[in-house]
Amino acid sequence: MAGIFIGVGCAGADRSTVDILAASSYTDVAEPLEVLLEEELGVEVEFSFGSSGSFLEQIRQGAPASVVITADSATMQRISNAGLVDSVVSIATNELVIVAADTAGGRGIESVTDLRSSDVLVVLCASSAPCGAATDALLEGIGLDVDAASREPNVKATLTKVRLGEADAAIVYRTDALASPGLRAVAIAQADNVQVTSRAAAVVGRQDAMRVLEVLTEPAAMAVLATAGFGSP
Repeated sequence: MAGIFIGVGCAGADRSTVDILAASSYTDVAEPLEVLLEEELGVEVEFSFGSSGSFLEQIRQGAPASVVITADSATMQRISNAGLVDSVVSIATNELVIVAADTAGGRGIESVTDLRSSDVLVVLCASSAPCGAATDALLEGIGLDVDAASREPNVKATLTKVRLGEADAAIVYRTDALASPGLRAVAIAQADNVQVTSRAAAVVGRQDAMRVLEVLTEPAAMAVLATAGFGSP
């Protein structure tokens, strides 16, 4: 069900389409959220995904989103400061975790400090993406210098490098690790970890946006997010 944006219009006799621009960390939970929203609101719902860091410019350029969901609060604050959204709500939390491949380098990873080994090929999210900003804060906080082979545009691209065997390990969100049972998850000590809060907001002037926010903050949506590994806001 999740896919590219389509214009708001008719879907059947009287069902409009509501587009949601969401952080890539929501890819694996989009389908059950779509089902819930469609049942509750009587509209068609389409998700489009990307790095939250690109959303401000996408909305400015006219992306037909009624609702935007960012992976962190700082990104949403920038969008809000630009006057593009209102009625901002917190919907979930997430935290960082290491995913390791079944490779010589990946099998030796037991903690975040192992990522500095020259024998481990590591990929990280770009600093412009929320997952990258959180990773930078984590590494700075513990004084660890990791020589990343690449910095990918969003968390899904980062995860894919490890899935395809192009990297031994990456730092991603807990929810992405849960959705990737083929990779080994290595926890990061709670005292060192960085938690991010996802926020949703109504794009100014868009129909049905407030109704979507109401559903996203109700218990049924919270249960869907919890099943995917998200924490309560």
